[in-house]
Amino acid sequence: MYKDIMPEMSEKYDIVLSKLMKAKQAIGTVKKDSKNPFHKSNYASLNAYIDASEEHLLKNGLILLQAGNGTFSEPMIVATLIHPESGQWLKSYLPILNPKQDSQGLGASVTYMRRYSIATLLGLVSEDDDGETAVGRGKYKKTPDASSPTLQQVLDMFAKEDKSLVLEYMKTVMKHFGWTQQECIQKFLEEKSLIDKFNVWKSKRTIAHE
Repeated sequence: MYKDIMPEMSEKYDIVLSKLMKAKQAIGTVKKDSKNPFHKSNYASLNAYIDASEEHLLKNGLILLQAGNGTFSEPMIVATLIHPESGQWLKSYLPILNPKQDSQGLGASVTYMRRYSIATLLGLVSEDDDGETAVGRGKYKKTPDASSPTLQQVLDMFAKEDKSLVLEYMKTVMKHFGWTQQECIQKFLEEKSLIDKFNVWKSKRTIAHE
């Protein structure tokens, strides 16, 4: 399904690109309006991206449509930027990943990917947390403390024969949620439900390889 998911453009695209450039100049950076208590950081929500961009897109005769598409097993978000007057358009595709395999996880994933589809299609970025990162201040601490939990602590929670599968599962979860390894380790230690979800994932993987 994903062989043709590169960004697409209408046969002619000079007008829609020109209008997008003008809109981007007016939009600037997107304000971080929400807090993530686990990451202890701020982020720009879906509403923040919509609020920052929609008015300027409309002023330039542009409409951004986001719709679900694909199949039940491989859903995706299709974002289309249209200039109705000329009929020109830009389109991009992002897969909807749902490792939880439930409706709550799907809803969160759709919101997450809608946010990123706006950011990627329009080329938007969110502001620095304190407005000073650009001059070398306000950066996050990237090196964990000596007291931080370790990967070995997570692996010790599982049987020896499952350790390689745990590492594979963690990579999948990290990629989906954008977590660092340290954040993923913390989640595993705090949310025991992740062990159950790993076992479900393991069972499905085993069946698929039989």
